[in-house]
Amino acid sequence: MSTLHRYADYLPAPIADQFPSPVKNREHIRPLIPGQFFSDFYLEDEQVINRGPLLKDATGVTSLHLLTAQPLVVAFYSVNWNGYGDALIAELIEKHAAIEAAGARLLVLSSESKKHFAEFNREPLPFDVVRDAQHRIARKAGIYKETDPIWGRVAGVNADVPVPAVYLITPSLEITYSFTDIYLEQKFSADELLSVVDKQLAISA
Repeated sequence: MSTLHRYADYLPAPIADQFPSPVKNREHIRPLIPGQFFSDFYLEDEQVINRGPLLKDATGVTSLHLLTAQPLVVAFYSVNWNGYGDALIAELIEKHAAIEAAGARLLVLSSESKKHFAEFNREPLPFDVVRDAQHRIARKAGIYKETDPIWGRVAGVNADVPVPAVYLITPSLEITYSFTDIYLEQKFSADELLSVVDKQLAISA
């Protein structure tokens, strides 16, 4: 007896119909751009990964407003960007002194915990690093949404993390410079950032 159709009633549905696509019905990320304002956020002491000049005297909870007496550079980072993240940290280390000399401060927000961050960054860092738990601040910046995952567009990134972004924020929380890279195809240039810092301080002088 032929068994060709013996199990026909038990064939599973096609796999493509069983798992939602990250592209279908996607609500895209909308990174903040110059001219927009950054919503205030809070940094908790237990989330500090590396304490530098910005948070050296801070205790408890610190708000963005308290950190922007001078122009503030906020850089998002993840170890899951692989070599891209390494290059970003290297650029920030190299240009940190120039950023401070220009009259700005630097804050790096990491997607990873202190232990995970330290596994990939073993050398001392000259700037403050704080964990962005549950991507709360990245959401405010418009660079993270569960419905628009980075792993849905960038091969080799398998974690649910934000896209790379760097912002320059004024004391009024206005954004005057932004760098975002949703496909991890560009290179952040601190020199472009510094030119904006210099121009901004010249106008306010």
